[in-house]
Amino acid sequence: MSEFSSDQIAAFRDAFELFDRTGAGTIAYKECSSLARCFGYSPTDAFVKNLLSGGDGVTEMETELSKKDMEEKMISLDEFLPHLWNISQAPDPGNYEDFFEGLKVFDKNGQGLVSSAELRHVLTSLGEKMTGDEVEKLCEGLEDNNGEVNYDIFIKTLMSDKQGIWSPESAE
Repeated sequence: MSEFSSDQIAAFRDAFELFDRTGAGTIAYKECSSLARCFGYSPTDAFVKNLLSGGDGVTEMETELSKKDMEEKMISLDEFLPHLWNISQAPDPGNYEDFFEGLKVFDKNGQGLVSSAELRHVLTSLGEKMTGDEVEKLCEGLEDNNGEVNYDIFIKTLMSDKQGIWSPESAE
């Protein structure tokens, strides 16, 4: 089934029980990405959704799980463990340096700033697309008076476990 040790599986079981709000031994598909992140993995939602659809995480599926499926379909820990193994073996989707270099392309003046309009466009139209509301929440408080975002602070905010740990005030 998987290559996890019995100690790892015991830790997974403990965390899984925290996500199991009904006590039925199952969680909703939509919780699987968050559960995997509890164990230090960084899967994209699209990658996990593909695995849950029966894919390999990379090849696009003909029939994709709907939002309703993600909310209503349930999975047990034993069913989730093979998916978690696939997640654990997947390459990391990126680190600070990767994001920094990617956003540096949009820094026209080399001052560590990107246009918030351009950032919003990229986040809502490329890759794992975000909604306008998600982008607004993500960029909240990071935009300066000139409509620019310090991408170093943006990346650190994005990658931090504690919401709001990198505010413009704390970076000075």
